[in-house]
This record gives sequence, C-alpha cells and structure tokens, in this order.
Amino acid sequence: MFFRGPVYDLLAFIQGKQEFVFVVISFFSVLVIVFVLNPIHECAHALTAKLLGDDTAEREGRVTLNPFAHVDPMGMVLMFLCRFGWAKPVPVDLRRCRKVSMRTANVLVSLAGPVSNIIMSLILVIIMKVIVTTAPDTLMTSYIYIALWYTSRISLGLAVFNLVPLPPLDGFHVLATFLSPKALAWVERNAHIIRWAMLIVLATGLLSTPLGYAADGIFWLLDKATFFIG
Repeated sequence: MFFRGPVYDLLAFIQGKQEFVFVVISFFSVLVIVFVLNPIHECAHALTAKLLGDDTAEREGRVTLNPFAHVDPMGMVLMFLCRFGWAKPVPVDLRRCRKVSMRTANVLVSLAGPVSNIIMSLILVIIMKVIVTTAPDTLMTSYIYIALWYTSRISLGLAVFNLVPLPPLDGFHVLATFLSPKALAWVERNAHIIRWAMLIVLATGLLSTPLGYAADGIFWLLDKATFFIG
C-alpha cells in the first residue's frame, strides 16, 4: 500500500510485527520499479518524442534504459520510505514533433510510457508460460515464476496508475489535449490543490480497488492473448 514502504516493513520486522518474506517482497517491488519499470517508462516517452522529431530528451541522454539517467533522488528515497515517488520527468518540446500535429504528439508521447509497461507485462507473461511448459518443477523455478508474475503485476499497476487523468500523470496530458483552453487554464491554476487531493485519495486507499480491477482486467486480456503458449 502507499505510504508504507520497505523501510517501514523492515522496522516492523525488527519489532516482530512483520514476517521477513513481506520485507523481501516490499524491497523487491520498489527495486523493480526504480531500476527496471521506471527506466522503461521514461525511455519510451523519450524515444517516442525522438521518433516524432524532437531530440530534446535524446540530447539529455534520456533515450536509454540506464536507470541512473532517469532516477530522481528525492523520488527514489520516497519510494523506499512510503512506496510513492517519481522518476525524473522527460523533457519534451512538442513544437519540434513536426511529423505529426502537436495534439497528436502530446497523446502519443504521453501514452508511450504506460503502453511500454503493458508491453513489458506481456513479455513477462510469455516468459512465465514458457517456464511453466518447459522448465523442471523445482523450488528455484517456482521462485523465478513468482518474481516474474509479481513484476508483471507491478508493471500493470504502474501503467494503470499513470493513466489516471490527474496532473501530473500521463493520463492528464492525454486529457489536456481535448480540454478547452478555459478548462485547461482552470486545472493549471488549481494543479497544486489537485495534487494534494490525489495524495489524500491515495493515502485513504480509495483508488486501490478500481485501479486493481483495471490491472486485473488487463492481465486477463494478456493471458488470453497468449493462449497459444502452454
């Protein structure tokens, strides 16, 4: 859950209030997000912008899967403290995306991150099914399978969360493309209030159920799409 990161779980374990396996899972989830999923997500934004004609992110070394090119120190620290943080935003100049209109470029660049996480989850589902059908039934195989399954679900959770149409998430950038100038100006004036409201909603867990159902639905679709594997 948000606002209860690996550091909290480790302290709870030391106090005898948490099992060690949950500490391992907690640290694993954050490490996967910071060093695997966030780099894929941000690189997808940067690469899409480059393909559309804007090399701003490329000139800053952001078209890469190197996690250290995308890590925001404060965002990473908060991930370990409260499981809620952020990566370094990718700089994009929509005016340079001359291969399509600015509106189309905004939608494509914004959706690139979440879509990349869904594709990552699809790849993991395929690997999981290959393992089930070909690998020997050992304890190590089970651990690998569980790690892949968990990473796949985290990737979908990241994709779904980023599609929430509230600033500063990717979903809002997509929505902003279709808002009137007056509506967009109102959102920009009240962006800080909206961000605080989003944090409060996250803290209460109100978004957990609908986002969980959305991630479950996408996982079900990925499973059905790979029916031909085992």
